[in-house]
Amino acid sequence: MLAATITAALIYFMVQSSGALALGTACWDERLSRAGRNSSCVASQPFLIFGHGKAIHRLDLDGKNQRRLVAGVGSSILLDFHFREEGVYWADKHTGVIYKATLRGAHKQKLYSSDRHISGLAVDWIWNSVYWTSQEKGKIKRMDLNGKNERTLLRHLTQPSSVVVDPINRFLFWLSGGMTRSIQRSDATGQMKTTLIKIAEQLKALSIDREAKRLFWVQFGLQGESAIASCDYNGNALHFIDQPLQSQSLGISVFLEHIYYTDAASRVIKQVNKYTGGEPLDVNIKRMAKPPTDIKVVHPLNQPQADSLSPFPGCDKQSGNCVNVCSNVAEQGVCQCSEGFALNKQGTYCEDVNECAHWNHGCSLGCENIPGSYFCTCPKGYALLPDRKTCQEIIPCEGNMTECGQGCLTTDEGYVCVCPEGSILQEDGQSCTGCSSADTGGCSQLCTPVTPSRWQCGCLSGYQLHQDGKRCIATGESYQGPPPYLLVANLVDVRRINPDGTEDQTLVEEPRGTIIALDYDPVQNNVYFASTSRKTIERIDLNGGSRDIVVSEDLNSPEGLAIDWVHRRMYWTDKSQSAIDCSTLVGLNRETIVSKGLEKPRGIAVHPLAKKLFWTDIGAQPVVESASLEGKARSVIASTNLVSPSGLAIDFTEDRLFWCDQQRGLVETAALDGSDRRILLENQVGRPFDLAVFEDSLWISDREHQQLRSVHKRTGNKLQHIHGNMVQPASIVVVHPLAKPGADVCLHLNGGCPQVCESKLGFAHCSCLSQYILSADGKSCLPADATNGTAESGDNESPDLTTLKGTEPALFTDKMVSDQNECYSLRCDVNAQCLLHSGSPTCSCLEGFIGDGQLCVDIDECQLGTHNCKKNTECQNTLGKYLCKCQAGYQSNGQTCQELETTSTWVTTGSPADVTTRHHNSNSVESCPSTHESYCLYEGVCFYFPEMESYACNCVSGYMGERCQFSDLEWWELQQAEEEKRRNVVIAACMVVLISLLSIAACVTYCYGTRKFFHKQPSVDNVSETSVTDESMSENTTTSFYMLVENGVEEKVIPAMGCPRRAVCPSCSSETGDNHVSEDSETLSQHNRGYECSMVSAVAMEITRPTVQSSPSSSSPYSCTTFKPTPLSQTTNPESPAS
Repeated sequence: MLAATITAALIYFMVQSSGALALGTACWDERLSRAGRNSSCVASQPFLIFGHGKAIHRLDLDGKNQRRLVAGVGSSILLDFHFREEGVYWADKHTGVIYKATLRGAHKQKLYSSDRHISGLAVDWIWNSVYWTSQEKGKIKRMDLNGKNERTLLRHLTQPSSVVVDPINRFLFWLSGGMTRSIQRSDATGQMKTTLIKIAEQLKALSIDREAKRLFWVQFGLQGESAIASCDYNGNALHFIDQPLQSQSLGISVFLEHIYYTDAASRVIKQVNKYTGGEPLDVNIKRMAKPPTDIKVVHPLNQPQADSLSPFPGCDKQSGNCVNVCSNVAEQGVCQCSEGFALNKQGTYCEDVNECAHWNHGCSLGCENIPGSYFCTCPKGYALLPDRKTCQEIIPCEGNMTECGQGCLTTDEGYVCVCPEGSILQEDGQSCTGCSSADTGGCSQLCTPVTPSRWQCGCLSGYQLHQDGKRCIATGESYQGPPPYLLVANLVDVRRINPDGTEDQTLVEEPRGTIIALDYDPVQNNVYFASTSRKTIERIDLNGGSRDIVVSEDLNSPEGLAIDWVHRRMYWTDKSQSAIDCSTLVGLNRETIVSKGLEKPRGIAVHPLAKKLFWTDIGAQPVVESASLEGKARSVIASTNLVSPSGLAIDFTEDRLFWCDQQRGLVETAALDGSDRRILLENQVGRPFDLAVFEDSLWISDREHQQLRSVHKRTGNKLQHIHGNMVQPASIVVVHPLAKPGADVCLHLNGGCPQVCESKLGFAHCSCLSQYILSADGKSCLPADATNGTAESGDNESPDLTTLKGTEPALFTDKMVSDQNECYSLRCDVNAQCLLHSGSPTCSCLEGFIGDGQLCVDIDECQLGTHNCKKNTECQNTLGKYLCKCQAGYQSNGQTCQELETTSTWVTTGSPADVTTRHHNSNSVESCPSTHESYCLYEGVCFYFPEMESYACNCVSGYMGERCQFSDLEWWELQQAEEEKRRNVVIAACMVVLISLLSIAACVTYCYGTRKFFHKQPSVDNVSETSVTDESMSENTTTSFYMLVENGVEEKVIPAMGCPRRAVCPSCSSETGDNHVSEDSETLSQHNRGYECSMVSAVAMEITRPTVQSSPSSSSPYSCTTFKPTPLSQTTNPESPAS
C-alpha cells in the first residue's frame, strides 16, 4: 500500500513537472538566475520555435535542447512571439482560432475565433497588437494582445498572406496572390498602401530583417526553380539566392547573418548565409519525427525596443497621420501630436488617446474608441439623434414619413428618420446616405466605412477614382484605348453614338430590314444583329468588313440577342416559336435550351462569369426569369406588377439586373437573384424598349419619342435626352473593354500582337520574343541589335537544367512604390529595375535583357551562340534564361546526354509534373491563359500545349492527378480502392469458373454412374441358371438379356439393356405348355431388329409375381434364361436364394 502511494505521488509530480515544462516554463531559455525561482531570467541565448506535429517546440541554433513549449496547438499553424512578455501566439489555420500562451502561465488563451482563412500572423511588441491576414476575404485585421478592439485595417486585397510588421518604422508588409503576385506595404494604420514589387514567380513565405530593413521571401518558378530573394523596404536593391526548396509547409526566419527555413520533405531545419547563400546546413542533428512548419528565431535583437534606437527625445518620421507638427531632430525638439493623440512617456511617437476611458466623450449610452477619435453607440432599439451623442428609442413613423424604413425618432423639430448603421440622415430628414444605404454613400463601386458617420469610396481594377472622391471612371492607367461608345439598333440600321449623344455614325444599313436585337463580341470585335423581316442573324466587324449570315434557318421573330464572350456562345429569343436557342458564334451546334413554359420571350442577357442567362417574357403571364447557360435551374426574378417587360441589362460591377416595362413606362432593378427589387423610373421615359449600363449611367431607348435617354443608374436622377432623330431605337450595348469583363482578347488573332499577347482587363498588351523589339506602333516586332548582349553561364552546366542569365531570374519589377517615388515617373520596363545613381534615377535592364531600360528585350543566346550547352544537347531560349535540353534519342544523367536504349521519345508517367518538365523537346509549351488560372488546383502551375491543344499541371509536392486534385493520401486510397475492385472482380470470375467446373463434373459423374449401373449385372433374385454351350454362341453374336415380367396374369418379355440385334433365343417354350412367352419373345425380338442401343425405363416397373421360371426346350440347342431384377425403389437382398 505504501509503495503504491509513493508511486502515485511520483507519477503526479512527474506529470505536473512535464506540464510545467510544456506550458509553464519560467524563462524563454528555461534557465533561472542563481538568486532563485522568483528572480528574473538570465540573458537569453537565441533559439528557434517552430510547429512540430500538434505542438510548438524550441531548439537551440546548434540543434540541441529540443523541447516542447506548448502542446495541442493543431497540425497547421502560424506562429509569432512577444519576447518581453514571454508569450507565444499562434493561429490554427484549420479552425481559424488565434491563441496565446505565456511561459509563466499554465493555460492557453483564445483571442479570436471567427476566421477560417487566416494566412499570416504577426505580433507588434511595441504597440501591443496582433495582425493577421485573411486570404479568402482579402482583409488585414488587428486586435490588442488580450483579444479586444478587433478591427479591419485593409479591405479588398488580393489573397493576402504572410504578414510581417516593423513597429519601430510603423510598417506592415504582406504577400499578395492572384494573377500577378506582389509584395505590398502600408503603415500600421492601414493607410498609404502601395505595391513594392511585382513578381511573376509563386510566393510562399515572407520574413523581415528589422536591423537591415530588408524583406526576405521564397519564390518558385514555372519550371521548378526556387530561390530566396530579398529587397529593401522600398522594393529596391534586389538580391537572389538559389536554393532547392519545397513549397509545402515552408517557414522562414532571419537572424543576424543567417536565414533559417523548414524543409518538410526531409524533416529538418536548414541554415543558409543571407549574403552568399551556398550549401545549406542542417540545424537539427536527428531527423524530426514530424515535419516542421512555421518557424521564428527568438532573441531580443529580433524584437528591438524603440527606446534603444532613440537616445534623445525626437520625432518619429514614420508615425503617419499621428504627427502633426514636429521640430527638428537635431535640435532635440519635441513632437506635437494632432487631436486625439498624445506623446508617449519617452516623447518619441504619438499614442492614441482613449476618449471613451476618460468619461468626457459626451455619449449618453455607449462609446467606441478609434485611432484619433471616437464615436457614440446605442443598444438595439435605440438610435442617435442628429447631435450624434444622444440615444433615443426608435418609434413607428406617423404621417407622411412613409419613406423611413428603419423607424423614426422624435426631436424638437418633429419626426426624423432612423438610418441603418453605417449611414447618416440627409438634410431632407427622410433619406439616408452611407455604405449601408441604397445610394452606397454616393460611391460608384466600393464603399468602406471608417466610422458610423464617415466612409471612403474606392474603385475596382481598371477604374480610377474621380477627383470628387466618389465616381469611378473607366479611363485609368491600365487602359489606353478609346473611350466607350454606344451601338444602337435603329430598325433600318445600326448606329455608333458617343455616350453623350454626339458623333452619330452608321455601321450597318438595312432599308428593308427590321433590326431590333444586337450585341457584340469583344474578343473578335464583331457586331451581331438580328433582322425579323429577313429572319437572319448576321455579323460584321466593327473595324469594317463584309457582312456574314450566321443563322438563317428556322428563324421567325428573333427579338433578343446575347453573346457569351467567355464561353463563345450565342443566345437568342424567338417570340413566334416561343423558344430560346443557342449556338456557337458561327451558328454551329444549334440547340433549343428553353421552350417549356415560354410564351413570347423578348429581351435576353448573359452573365458569363456567374454562368447565368436572363430573359423577359411578354406573354399572358409576363415574367423576368433566369437559368443556367444550359437552360437548367430556372428561377423567377420578377413576376408581379409587370405588363410588357422588354429590355434587359446587367451591371457587372455590382451584379445587378435592370429591366424596363414598355407598356407601363417603368424601369426597375434588382439583384441577380431577384432580391432588393426597386423602381428606378416611372412614367418618365415614354415606352422604353432596351437598356445599357456602364460606369454610373444607364441608357434607355425610348420608342415613343424616338430618342435615347440617360439617367444615373442608382438614384434615377439626372435624366437627360442625349440623342434624337432616330427611326425606332431598339437594342443598346456599350462597347468598352471593361463593359464585358473577363474577355481574353488574345484568343483571336493573338489580340493583334505580332508575337506575345497578354490580356489585361479586356485590353491586349503586346510584347516581342527575344532578339526582337516592339515597334513604335505596336504592330510589329523588329530585329534587335543584340551584339552587345552576352550571357554568362557556368562551365559545370549540366543538360536539362535551367541556366540563369546572371544571378537574378526574370521577374516583373514595375515599380508602384508611391507617387512621390522618382522611379515611378520613369515607367521602367517590366524586365528592368530602377536604380539611383548619384540621386538620379535610371532604368537598367535586368541580366539577360538588353535595351535602354524603357524597353528591354530578351537576349537569345541560342541564336547568338553564346550558350554553353554541351554535345548532344540543343539550346532552348526562354525569357530571361535558356535551357540545355537533350536531343531526341538522348537522356541526361545529370552531367551529359547519353543515347537512349529504346527509340521512344515520349515519356509516359503517372504524374502530370513529369509530362510538363520532361517533354520539352520543342518550343510548344506555353503558359495557360487567364481563363484557365484556376485549372490546376492546390497551387499547381498550368501549362498549355498548342500542338496537342491540351493542358497539363505541374503539381506542388504532396499533390497529383490530372488537375492536382488528389493529395498523395487520396491518390493512394483511390489506387487501393481500384485494386480492391479489380481483386473482387477476379475473385468473382474465379468463383463462377469454379462453380461451372463443379457443375460439369457433377453432371459427368451422374451420367457415368447411371451408365455403369445399367451395364453392371444386378443381383439376381429367383433366377434359374442354365449353361449355354460353347457351340451355341458365335463370335459375332452379342448376348442380350431379357426380363420376363408379369403384368397382371400375362407375362411379357422385354429387353433389359443391350443392343437389339438377333434374338438370343429364337425359339423358347415353357414347360407349362403356354406359348405366351415364346410368342411374345419372338415378337419383341423381331420388333427390336434394326434399332440402336436404347435404355428402357421398364426396369422400374412394379413386379407383382415373385418368380418366373423357364426350362430349356429339348428340341432347341439354345437355352433361354429369364430373370426378374429387383426394382430401383427396393433394396436388393443378396442372401435371397435362387429358386
